[in-house]
This record gives sequence, structure tokens and C-alpha cells, in this order.
Amino acid sequence: MGRKWHIDSTEIKVQGRRCYFYRCIDKEGDLIDVYLSDVKNQDAAEEFFDQCCDVAGFYPEMLTTDKEAAFYPAMENVFGDRTEHRDVKYKNNRLEQDHRGTKSRVKVMKGFKDEFPALRFLGSFEEVRQLFRLKNKTRSERRDTLPSKIQHYYDLWQQTA
Repeated sequence: MGRKWHIDSTEIKVQGRRCYFYRCIDKEGDLIDVYLSDVKNQDAAEEFFDQCCDVAGFYPEMLTTDKEAAFYPAMENVFGDRTEHRDVKYKNNRLEQDHRGTKSRVKVMKGFKDEFPALRFLGSFEEVRQLFRLKNKTRSERRDTLPSKIQHYYDLWQQTA
């Protein structure tokens, strides 16, 4: 995990109402954590930031967000002066484009019936998507890498079963 993070939220339909799916990736596009909330406020943002720091085990050097109002006081409470904050809306395009994979999958499903299955699916979908992400690889490197990734995923699946 890198020390420069991109954080954003997107809307997901759960039981016909809007819920907010927070995502955090690092500079290289590696997933740090996800979070699903009914509300888009300071408390939800603080809980998500704490959860990201617990998963990573450290505080980031720099956070890049869009100009979401709930992030400012939440970042002040959680990170204080330890983390630099960039809120230039065009610098968060990496994460905005990364939402497309999740949104395209959820759109076909036409939403979720409950929050717990939504969070379970979205979290595992992001993990699997991260596992098979082969960015910056040539076609021959992908051909060589993919079977080992599939075997690794199968081994993980067998351990949990």
C-alpha cells in the first residue's frame, strides 16, 4: 500500500433508496478499503477513515478527495496535521474512473434488497477485481500471470470453505 490515498464515495441503490459506497485506493490504484453507509455525513466519513487506517496500519502522507463537505471536519478529527489534504477535483479522476467497474456491475443487478448483502457483495467484488487487476503488463506477462492468480484465488476459496 502506498502512502498517497484517493478517497471518494458513489451512490448505490439499496432497497430503492440511495446509500453511499466509500472507496479508498492508493496512488497505484490498489484497493485499501470499502465502506457502505446510509448517510453521507461527518460521522460516516470519520468511521471510514478510521477503518482505512486500521486496515493499512499507518496514516497516509497525502489524501486526495473531491470537494465533499463532510470530509473536511472528519479529516481534521481523524488525521489532524499528520496528513496533507488535496481537494482539487481533477486530481481525483483516478478514483472516479475506477468507480466505473463497480457501477457497471451493480447497474446490471438493479440494486440490492438489503444492506448487509450489498456490503458483502461490494467488498468481495472489489477484492476479486483487485486480485485480477493486471495493469501495466504486456500481453505475454498477462498470459503468464493469470493462471497463477486463478490458482491463488482457488486456494484462498478452498481455505474458507
